[in-house]
Amino acid sequence: MHGCRTLVLFAALTAPTLHAGQEASPPTVTLESAGQGTPQRLAYKFSPGQFVHYEVAASSKIVMQKGEVQATATNETQTWKQFRVVTVDEQGNGTLEPIITRVKMQAQFNNLPEVSWDSQTGGEPPKDFAPLAQTIGRAHTRIVFAPNGELLKITPLPGAPEHLAHAADKADPKHNFLIMLPKEPVGVGAVWKDRFQTPVSVGNGLTQPITLQRQYTLVGINGSIATIALKTSVITPLNNAEIEGQLIQRTPSGTIEFDIDRGVIVSQASSVNNQVVNAMGPGTRLQAESETREKLAGPTATVQPAALKR
Repeated sequence: MHGCRTLVLFAALTAPTLHAGQEASPPTVTLESAGQGTPQRLAYKFSPGQFVHYEVAASSKIVMQKGEVQATATNETQTWKQFRVVTVDEQGNGTLEPIITRVKMQAQFNNLPEVSWDSQTGGEPPKDFAPLAQTIGRAHTRIVFAPNGELLKITPLPGAPEHLAHAADKADPKHNFLIMLPKEPVGVGAVWKDRFQTPVSVGNGLTQPITLQRQYTLVGINGSIATIALKTSVITPLNNAEIEGQLIQRTPSGTIEFDIDRGVIVSQASSVNNQVVNAMGPGTRLQAESETREKLAGPTATVQPAALKR
């Protein structure tokens, strides 16, 4: 049970929002339909020295059942994060420095005592989160993004965890915290998709790539705010409940609000409600419900907060 509890707690803190995924291969954006009306370009606008802040609220409930025995894990997490724009080149590609500034969480497994921790108030974090706690308030990477949100390059900073060096070698797209946008101008009703591969365990230390697809639809434009609907689906045919169980939280659907004039994501909301039978063996049931909401926190700034650790 402790292993399940640890897994749920870690997943809640590292769970991706709409744009992120555990990709093993770079996504490719395909414009399926250009939409109608006056086309507008959806693109990020990076400005040197700019700070963009977000607040994220996430909740999850995972139920594991075998016969009459049932275990339930719940989690609520608040995360404050930001990115700093270090430089912008002539093509509009921005070098961004992401930082998690604060994490507040509470979790419970069955009727065991609730676990809670707030990085701002200090105190020892739960043992399983000590490595993550050491990263709060510190930048470990600089990432170059194209104006359409494509991840171009990852550069680890001094003191960064070793795994980031491997991510830099292949520009690992799982570190992309932006959503992908079409390179072409589009109108309302436009549809674009990206496909990517994510690894799943098949036993004996081996993994298998599974293809997933995100479909974006430009639902409407109100003033400068573009509303985009997202649906994630599994493309690879599956006939294995254990693999389906590994993917249970990787097919979120939701809505994104993007400010066209400012070139920034204003908000995101996503949810998952999936169930897999026999995911942990015959006679088992795994159910996952989760909801994530992310919003832009206040105006962007060009002065670095003094509280940040360097």
